[in-house]
Amino acid sequence: MILFYIIGIIYALISARGVLCLNIGIKFGYIIFAVVILYYFLYALKKKILLYDTIVASILTNLLVQLTGGLKSIFFILYFPAVLVIGYRENQRNYWIITTILFLIELFSSIFKNQFSALPLIIFGIAIIINGIIVEKVLRREERFKRSLTRYEARDYFFGPANFEAKNLITSIKDIDRHPSIERPLLFYVKFLHNLFRAHTTAIFAYNGEKLVLVQGFSHSELFINDAVLDVERGLYRQIIAERKPVLIKEFVQNSDELGYYKGDVRISSVMIAPILILDHVEGILVIDRKGERFDEEAKALFDEATKGVGFLIAMLRLYEKERYESKYLSSIAELARKLQRGLELRAIVNDTVKSFRPVLNCDELSIASVDELNNQGTVLESTYLKENTKFSLDEGLVGLVVKHRNYIIKDDLSEGNLVVLKKGEKRARGSFLGVPVKGDNEVLGVIWLEDHRKKRFGEEDIEALHILSSQLTLAWQRAMLYERVKELSIRDGLTGLYNHRHFQELLEQEMKKNKELILILFDIDYFKKINDTYGHQAGDEVLKFIGRLISQTGIAGRYGGEEFAIILPGSNLKKGVELAVRLKDHINKSEVLFNQLKIKFTISIGIAHYPQDAKNRVDLIERADKALYSAKETGRNKIVIAKSINEKGSN
Repeated sequence: MILFYIIGIIYALISARGVLCLNIGIKFGYIIFAVVILYYFLYALKKKILLYDTIVASILTNLLVQLTGGLKSIFFILYFPAVLVIGYRENQRNYWIITTILFLIELFSSIFKNQFSALPLIIFGIAIIINGIIVEKVLRREERFKRSLTRYEARDYFFGPANFEAKNLITSIKDIDRHPSIERPLLFYVKFLHNLFRAHTTAIFAYNGEKLVLVQGFSHSELFINDAVLDVERGLYRQIIAERKPVLIKEFVQNSDELGYYKGDVRISSVMIAPILILDHVEGILVIDRKGERFDEEAKALFDEATKGVGFLIAMLRLYEKERYESKYLSSIAELARKLQRGLELRAIVNDTVKSFRPVLNCDELSIASVDELNNQGTVLESTYLKENTKFSLDEGLVGLVVKHRNYIIKDDLSEGNLVVLKKGEKRARGSFLGVPVKGDNEVLGVIWLEDHRKKRFGEEDIEALHILSSQLTLAWQRAMLYERVKELSIRDGLTGLYNHRHFQELLEQEMKKNKELILILFDIDYFKKINDTYGHQAGDEVLKFIGRLISQTGIAGRYGGEEFAIILPGSNLKKGVELAVRLKDHINKSEVLFNQLKIKFTISIGIAHYPQDAKNRVDLIERADKALYSAKETGRNKIVIAKSINEKGSN
């Protein structure tokens, strides 16, 4: 591997000298181009990216550009999608190193070959910087969502009922106020230990096999991270979990960052850490640190007993929860819960819930709806009798009242007072009703409700069962929401909200397989650099956002690169594609983007290609549309060029 890195450095030096800057001809260029595209396709699909993979991708891209003319090569634009892909797959440090080297290679190569041109290098440099910043922000957001997901799962497992008798009994316990029977005793115990040891910080972390997640903690430090998630690969914690023995560090001389739960430098003098064991299984760790006075062996002996006490307390609390919730419904709820823990798609989760739970309760109807309190509206997600996606106001029926009161509502006879279940105008309801909210941290996510033609059908057992189901559904629901948000972030451009280049390519491939014909529109903002130079990059961003809002509802829209956008029109013929392009161009010609009381006017150039008339595959279709766009820009800009017209001119 070291030999490969040395070869990579030698290649960079040779390329920077301009030795490879040749002109081998367009035919051979396309052959290399195909190899490069294939490699990037495999690179994008690879599960784990090594620096070796990224260096190969960079060398192939640079080799193609150099062999076909350097800065003058038509393949120079390949750098822009290349840095996008590398940015999303490689870590940030390696991204900046590799893209900077590519920039310097092109710079020095052009100087040595007397082909220096500032414009493409400036654009390339700006693209590297903008892409790096945007990708870094997106990846940070994704990491925060993943951390939240890890915390939800770890806390749910840590505070769930015992399965000491091999019964998979699962309960969602999330906060002290809602379930004091679990977290409050542990909270009091942690506080007791904190005062007993005169600690600076006392914390309990749950261990899920990969991460340590904070579940309870007290600290005198403002730098304490109250949602800390620690990597078990940290040497200290890995050793403690592996050896299952408490550790006393009398004189802690390392930086407090090593502990993982401080976000700055805290002068810790002494630390005690111990694994929390239940039936010889590591459930978490207890950490106590101190400033000033150090812990001694006497404190360690007391700490050992205190850690055993934590394990016993958690075990007793779990057994208590097990006994409390064990009823005729529990085995069925546990089975459903296992399904919910695996589910990531909300629709699939609620579908499983309705199918599995209705027979257990022996009721006529079971329904689940999501709610939007901001817009005072609900939507039926799954029901045994209502149509999916039925909308209703939260002001009209019992389901809305469940949301308003944030508590269960039970009615023994719906015919009394002409009560409405969902909305006015529905068939008159009879019999019994029971509804329970699905509550998140500070909001109502949805409602589960039961209906039966029999009066006084539901009782305390049904209320308890629905509450258990609601708790389970809360975690699954939140996980599904986080999953959707993470998924959406990974396929969307951070600035415009449109699909990013990678996902747009995937969608184009899918649509070409599904449709007999489609239109691909590529368009570019004319003189976009001039907008940035004249009004500033923030103004340029506003123009890009304006385009994003404008085309977001027109077919399948994506940001293809810097100021280049793309639209797929599935099932459309050339006439429809041209009509949309004309409307788009005319609308932009009449529009102005306001920025700091300035009115920015601009135009676009458009290229259109039709599948299968202009091309039979994705790569060729993009190439045809790109050539049409290039022709539009070369022949005066602010115009539309159809790929077919270029082909006909070429044949003539």
